Amino acid sequence: MVRGLILTLAASAFAQEAGKPPAFDVASVRVSQAGGRERGRETITPSPDGVIMRNVSLRACTGWAYHVVSYQVNGPDWIGNDRYDIVAKAAGAVPEDRLRAMMQTLLAERFKMTSHRQTREMQAYLLQVAKGGPKFKESASDGESDIQPDPKTMTVSVQRTGIPFLTDVLSNVFRAPVIDQTGLTGKYDITINMGKYLLDIRAGDSSGPPPDPQAIVLRGLQEELGLKLEAKKMPVDLVVIDRVEKVPVEN
Repeated sequence: MVRGLILTLAASAFAQEAGKPPAFDVASVRVSQAGGRERGRETITPSPDGVIMRNVSLRACTGWAYHVVSYQVNGPDWIGNDRYDIVAKAAGAVPEDRLRAMMQTLLAERFKMTSHRQTREMQAYLLQVAKGGPKFKESASDGESDIQPDPKTMTVSVQRTGIPFLTDVLSNVFRAPVIDQTGLTGKYDITINMGKYLLDIRAGDSSGPPPDPQAIVLRGLQEELGLKLEAKKMPVDLVVIDRVEKVPVEN
C-alpha cells in the first residue's frame, strides 16, 4: 500500500512537471541603452544552452521565438521600435526548437504577452535551385557558422551555414516570407560578391531611375549561388499579438 502511494505521488509530480511550459533556468531582460549606429543593429545569438539578444525589438524577438520572420508578426507599432537586451540560459544543452519554446514562455512571463496563430494569403517567395544546380559546396569542416564580410570588396563569405540562414536574410530583403524548396539539407560554404553588380550600376545611366535592390539580389542569387526565387501568393502563418506590455517584469 505504501509502495503504491509513493508511486502515485511520483506520477502526480511528474505529470505536473510535464505540464509546465519549457522555461529558461535564468534570464535577464532589460531595456536597451544602445544609441547612435548601434540603435539600428539587432543581434540574436543562440547557443546550445541559451540565447543572447542585443538591442532587439519585440517583433524580432517574437519572430525568433515562433520561428517566423519579423513580417509575420502583427501587433502594436511600438514592438518594432522599442529595444531590449535579453540574456537567457537553460539548465543544460537543449535543441534549438526547445530554446524557442522557452523564449515563448519568457515573453508570456516578462512581457505578459498573449498571442494567437492566424493564416492569411499574402505574397511569398519560393527559393529553388536554378538550372545548372547550386554553385556552392558542402562544408568540409564541422563547427558553428562563421560570417566574414569584406566591405572593401563587397564580398560576404559564410562558412558552415544551412539554407535557413539564407531564407532568413532574403525574407528581410524582400520583406516577405521565403520558403525553402531547394531540398538542400546540409551545411555549406557560401561566398557572395556584390561588388561587380555595384560596378554595373555605376557604369549605367545616372539620369535614369535608381537601381532596384531586389532585382540586384535576384540576379546575384542566380549568378553567384545557382538559386532562384519564384513569387507566389500563398497561405502564410502569422503570429498575432493580442496583448503585451512595454515594460518587462523585473529580473
